Amino acid sequence: MQISAERLSVVVADAGPLIALGRLHRLDLLPFLFANVQVTATVLDECLAHPDLPDAQRIADALSSGFIRRCPDAAAADDGPLDPGESSAIARAREIGAGLLMDDRAAVTHARALGLKVIGTLGVLVLAKRRGQLREIRPLIAQMRSTGHYLSDAAVHAALSAADEV
Repeated sequence: MQISAERLSVVVADAGPLIALGRLHRLDLLPFLFANVQVTATVLDECLAHPDLPDAQRIADALSSGFIRRCPDAAAADDGPLDPGESSAIARAREIGAGLLMDDRAAVTHARALGLKVIGTLGVLVLAKRRGQLREIRPLIAQMRSTGHYLSDAAVHAALSAADEV
């Protein structure tokens, strides 16, 4: 697993990683890894659509705590099959020259084709371990899988290898 986003200081987050980190109770990792985590209004609406869910409550708390910051939607291009949140995150990242925090494979491929740097949830966990914020990532990966977050065996193996947990 390549953690090419290690030098990112500003990222625009999509809903998937925020929800995953919210379910893990680890949104607190974000300010240790990035100077500024922006979330577009469209993505935030997706994250908070079900305010009774614990992950939505944790995302709202992260917003209140300043771990993540609401930002305006940029004028999104027609990004074909991407959902509105992914399109808004990509447009905002392009507008301000930031990286992306995103998991969806099609959206990541599209963003990288546009020249954007992307880090996903597994990359965040690996980076957090490398920076001393986590002792191990294996239990968090198991928890992600148990709560329905799809992770391919290859991605898990790459993350565990990058985190020296193979």
